[in-house]
Amino acid sequence: MRQTLAVGLFAILVGLSALHVFWAAGGRAGGGVAIPRRGGEALFTPSPLAMLAVAAALLAAAAVVAAAVGWLTQRATRAGRVLTAILAAVFLLRAIGDFRYAGFFKSMGDEPFRSWDTWVFSPLCLWIAVAALVVARGREP
Repeated sequence: MRQTLAVGLFAILVGLSALHVFWAAGGRAGGGVAIPRRGGEALFTPSPLAMLAVAAALLAAAAVVAAAVGWLTQRATRAGRVLTAILAAVFLLRAIGDFRYAGFFKSMGDEPFRSWDTWVFSPLCLWIAVAALVVARGREP
């Protein structure tokens, strides 16, 4: 089960990284629902460089998962497992949210981000957190 979760986690992180590269290169698909809004105005407008930084961080997270299960070396590394546990905490915090515009406990914000965050983004972050925690355990259950 741990290896299966690791494969899914790795694929999702690489896919999300590729999506951010697509947006940094000027792609628009999906971008309209990815930014929280208030009064119809985006709360922030990320630059291409910022999107590339997020893409790099997601790719680094995928590499951490690979290290945690031993895909980069012959054995899983302790550092990979520790960093994967930190990754789990980061995505759990994202799922919980800021209590205003993002996460399960948001209280403000406009559509369409609000619906997408409730039904897709926050549950995905929670799944990533749980999967990363299982991978970080370092043993098959």
